[in-house]
Amino acid sequence: MFSVVIPLYNKEQSITETIQSVLNQSFQEFEIIVVNDGSKDRSVEVVKQIKDQRIRLVDQKNQGVSAARNKGIKEARNEWIAFLDGDDIWNDDHLATFVDLIQRYKDHYIFTSSFVYSIPREQHVNRPEVKDYVVDNYFKASLTEHLMWTSVVVVHKKCLVDDLFCEDFVRGEDIDLWVRLAQKYKIVKSNHVTAEYKIEAENRSDVNTVDIRKTFFRDVNLSKMKDKYQKQYFRKLMYTKLKHYAVKKEWGNLFYLIKKYI
Repeated sequence: MFSVVIPLYNKEQSITETIQSVLNQSFQEFEIIVVNDGSKDRSVEVVKQIKDQRIRLVDQKNQGVSAARNKGIKEARNEWIAFLDGDDIWNDDHLATFVDLIQRYKDHYIFTSSFVYSIPREQHVNRPEVKDYVVDNYFKASLTEHLMWTSVVVVHKKCLVDDLFCEDFVRGEDIDLWVRLAQKYKIVKSNHVTAEYKIEAENRSDVNTVDIRKTFFRDVNLSKMKDKYQKQYFRKLMYTKLKHYAVKKEWGNLFYLIKKYI
């Protein structure tokens, strides 16, 4: 039923726990596609030591996480794609939660559950009074909640025929894809926590400085947005980045944002 896509780049210390969290699922109908994106450490050797016939290891030269995920999507044999990064972990009921959602929301093709950070952070739930719901407006909901995070997203493969992760972006490629999909499909959100975001994990890409022109901000055009919540959503992301660049003294990125949007 599920093809679990795991991009792998230099995760030898964490990849075993990540894969084991999949193998421990209460729902066992899945394959695991680990896409080695040119790892330079012992990541590949560690994966090969895990003996389970459902694990497929696919190698490619280093092209970035977007290319690795896209490769996994194309290699997938099942209709539902579940994403998991090589340093995060699922709770045992993660896939079972999505089986339940898929069965109850038969006309929907994109699902997301909830997660916790490994180091406590403030988190907001958009509709705490309900177990799960169809998101009416992705941008409005995202103003008050971290609605989608890659490791808790499941997408029907047909939604990814024309929309894949942008391989030009080295940061925010996930946000870019969720926005494009949300403009075509309704998203079903579960408030049930099924995964843990490992903030302290090795080799996290989100701690490195990158040129903002290699992120989704490159293609954001506020003047063409008709949905007021969409504009508010991207402005919120923008102001968060402005504060970050100011604190980190990343003047090039800061001035680029100011010149383009303010």
